Amino acid sequence: MNSHIALDPKRSVVVEACAGSGKTWLLVSRIVRLLLDGAQPSQILAITFTRKAAQEMQARLQLWLRDLAMGDDAAVRRFFAERGVDNLSGVQLQRARSLYGNVLLAQPGITISTFHGWFMQVMQRAPLNAT
Repeated sequence: MNSHIALDPKRSVVVEACAGSGKTWLLVSRIVRLLLDGAQPSQILAITFTRKAAQEMQARLQLWLRDLAMGDDAAVRRFFAERGVDNLSGVQLQRARSLYGNVLLAQPGITISTFHGWFMQVMQRAPLNAT
């Protein structure tokens, strides 16, 4: 599958690939594209199998958003061109630069977790009644 198809926020996709194939890059890139298109951080849920993978996704997202906030216009345009947005508008450029602060301050924020961790959060918020 063409990665630009998988990165398109308007499409629903399933990505299956072996270790080391770039799934983390793809998933975090899709999160950034969703944010650029106006998704609120609280609307984004990324679930993986391992804590290591979830931590890597979180770290990469923070790094990339920081780079977008601090990079020059050419670097920001290059970043998005690599992710299928060839003609970044001025409005999109400004939005890209503000994502770092918006995501850091969002309450609730983006959820990046393991299946186990996410289900535990659900159970804590809506515990089953013991009878």
